[in-house]
Amino acid sequence: MLGKRLQQLRNKFGLTQEELAKILCMSRSTYAQYEVDRRKPDYDTLQRIADYFKVSTDFLLGRTEHSVIEESYFPSRLRMIRELNDISLEQLAESLNLPLTEISQFETGEKNPDPSTLKALAESLTCSVDFLLGRITEPRSYLLESQQGYSSLAAYPSDDPLKDLPEEAKKSLEEFKEFILNKYRKDN
Repeated sequence: MLGKRLQQLRNKFGLTQEELAKILCMSRSTYAQYEVDRRKPDYDTLQRIADYFKVSTDFLLGRTEHSVIEESYFPSRLRMIRELNDISLEQLAESLNLPLTEISQFETGEKNPDPSTLKALAESLTCSVDFLLGRITEPRSYLLESQQGYSSLAAYPSDDPLKDLPEEAKKSLEEFKEFILNKYRKDN
């Protein structure tokens, strides 16, 4: 039962055996043996797998049919932030160059995006990946500086920080620059 569940979850997340093995810090051959029920993971490994897929170990072992994946924050967060930004499924799919069906599957929880798609979704919707995954409640608390409408460079009195230095400091910098250029010239 474990092998079958592992394969279903891996496919649902769109991962190869190699990718998942790397995430779980093991060799692909070790992981592959779990999927074909030739080998059983130890307790710590089983817990790591459950944590990654956000399911219970009982689900992995076939003791229950209830999977926690359906309770994921991601589908509802994706739909909510898309609607807040007044972006249609079609517009989002087009902006990410993804099929409409794939975006729709993300919102229904039928499919999970790979890490690069998740990052692209967050950037497109001007929110953080942590918000989409339900790790934080504020969608825009960790936006990139360029998305916040201000620049840290505005804190400087001028665009050229060297311009504000005293003449003595400028002269020292120029001498140091000459020293470095002379030291590393190709003809030396």
